[in-house]
Amino acid sequence: MSVFESCVKAIEAAPHVDRDGVDAAAVEALLSLARKIDAWDVIVGWAFEDAAESGDRPKVPANDNTSLPTFLRYCEALGLTPGSRKALTGDKAVEVDPVDELKQKRKAKAKAG
Repeated sequence: MSVFESCVKAIEAAPHVDRDGVDAAAVEALLSLARKIDAWDVIVGWAFEDAAESGDRPKVPANDNTSLPTFLRYCEALGLTPGSRKALTGDKAVEVDPVDELKQKRKAKAKAG
């Protein structure tokens, strides 16, 4: 299954996403990124095929290192990741800052000792 197909499936399964209303722009941006990610795999495949035929090194365009992180941020914004879904349902775990936790333990240890 392609990234685009998976994305469409996830959007359809998410009742909180208003694909035709207030979320329309974010959904279309997400789908556009999914198409771009899928197209990248095709382009790389062509480069490897050309290299195999010519015996040269593959001429792959410069790496795209922003599409996947951006795609995941859009997924989070739309509540399509496990963490963002949890936030939507109110199952928020209380996050503790590790530095604060360490300070509390040191204070307790200092008082005890």
